[in-house]
Amino acid sequence: MTEIKNRSELVFLYDVKWGNPNGDPLDENKPRYDDERGTVLVTDVRLKRTIRDYLATAYNEVLWVSGDPVTPAKRCQQLDIKSKDEAIRKCIDVRLFGAVIPTKGEGAAETSLTGPVQFRFGRSLNKAKPVYMQGTAAFSSGEKDKQRSFRDDYVVPYALIAFYGIINQNAAKWTHMTADDQKKLLEAIWAGTKDLITRSKMEQIPRLLIHVVYNEGNFHVGELDTYISIKSEKPDEDIRGIEELQIDLAELASVLVKRKDHIDHVLYRHDDRIATSMEPFLSTLRGAGIRCNAL
Repeated sequence: MTEIKNRSELVFLYDVKWGNPNGDPLDENKPRYDDERGTVLVTDVRLKRTIRDYLATAYNEVLWVSGDPVTPAKRCQQLDIKSKDEAIRKCIDVRLFGAVIPTKGEGAAETSLTGPVQFRFGRSLNKAKPVYMQGTAAFSSGEKDKQRSFRDDYVVPYALIAFYGIINQNAAKWTHMTADDQKKLLEAIWAGTKDLITRSKMEQIPRLLIHVVYNEGNFHVGELDTYISIKSEKPDEDIRGIEELQIDLAELASVLVKRKDHIDHVLYRHDDRIATSMEPFLSTLRGAGIRCNAL
């Protein structure tokens, strides 16, 4: 299996309508929110859960982090894992995201593997204020109650979420992440988000995925998501759909062109609704001699 040899960066955009992209269990499950900036936040853990669930469903991959509340030692027992190497071989999420793996024997300790795939918290490119809504639950709260109970919901009318990630080829050597693992990762980011068909996650639509692969050592640009912005005739809080804004990729294109000598190639996937934003972006990159291929 071919291991990862090149450092690369990821930018992933998806949007949510009248849903809760990432509730905070310590705050009434309200959407995570940056009060100072007025933007919605999504943790890297949420995106990794999306990726894991898709890999388990689509490819029957064995996961180290199953989502169940178990200790690392118990997980080793469940999966019949007796060593770090066995965990790496069996579990794709160990190869991608790393893990803390207990070892056995005299002087046993935990082995910590730093995953090559790391994401920063996602943030909305538009300001979006969560809305409180109350509804009727399906059942009453007790046998003697004649009326059904009420439920409290906190939703975001619309948010375009941007995630930034990096794949570190140095850490990939330790976890033995392969090119096939990377291919599955990119598929899971996109398809896994689209498969989030739950009451609170309905209409989370992937819009853009860019994978910039570099051609040398430890070089990368960094924080690529900060070079993407949106334009709209409406105030941010009034936006209710992708059709009411335009994604501006001009600054990102300019930044990548300036570093073209460091770039091996760029992979991309986009939703048809943002084709007008992608056409000039790809034209600029290709005009500078950067190889661009669709995922």
